Amino acid sequence: MVSRVWKIGLHIQRDGIRAVAVQRRREGWQLKKWWYFPLTAATDCHGLIISNAPLIQALQTLRAELPAQHHLRVAFPARRTLQRTMPLPDQLCESECQAYVTTATAKALQMAPESLFSDYRPDAAQKTLSVTAAHRQEVGDVIALVERGGFSYYALTPDACALTSFFPYAAPQIQGIAASDGEQWLWATRERWGGQTEGGLGGLAQTLSIPLSQWLCCSDTPEEGAAVCDPWRWLTWVHPPKAPDEWRFAVALGLAMGNYPI
Repeated sequence: MVSRVWKIGLHIQRDGIRAVAVQRRREGWQLKKWWYFPLTAATDCHGLIISNAPLIQALQTLRAELPAQHHLRVAFPARRTLQRTMPLPDQLCESECQAYVTTATAKALQMAPESLFSDYRPDAAQKTLSVTAAHRQEVGDVIALVERGGFSYYALTPDACALTSFFPYAAPQIQGIAASDGEQWLWATRERWGGQTEGGLGGLAQTLSIPLSQWLCCSDTPEEGAAVCDPWRWLTWVHPPKAPDEWRFAVALGLAMGNYPI
């Protein structure tokens, strides 16, 4: 498969904005460009970065450097999402299924349906739905931020979910991929994903019952026993200069390389 469209992953963190643009070629992925915009006064509100002038200016600068044809995927904090599994309903069209998911999730969480934004996907056996939900106001805050930056066409994906993009390139024995963002461990297995703030990778491995030898670790100081994850090596064409603290770009790169519907 060959595409002229740039696929871009955007990860907004407390210390800066990281973005990666790649292009799909017949022989693999080609790196087009990476960006890092430091943020010295960003405010984190429960995992969401509050809009301010430097942040908006950085997003506008990024937008000005992109070609007309691009697909942008923006990281949404996994810690601000709610996940659950529910039975797959029979004989419902897509709009009816979405209404069912939203209503059932809101009821389980004792929340008003209009206060939730939800998405879902069926499992491989087509028997259950994996549901991800977030507060509609928080999703709206991220959307408003991205649109103030000048973007019109984009999609949101939980940051931890982006790590699942690397499993097709990982060794078969790898069952977990984790990346540190400086404050927590974002993690993904082949079936689920999330974030953990305490216990380090060792605690995460114990919680998920996956030995450290079956983990890939994106961090400045990888956990002993776990393999180092360098997702940049899965790009076929990479050119200098190298990005600073390459491991901090794992989410942005995963978003760019992911096989997500736009």
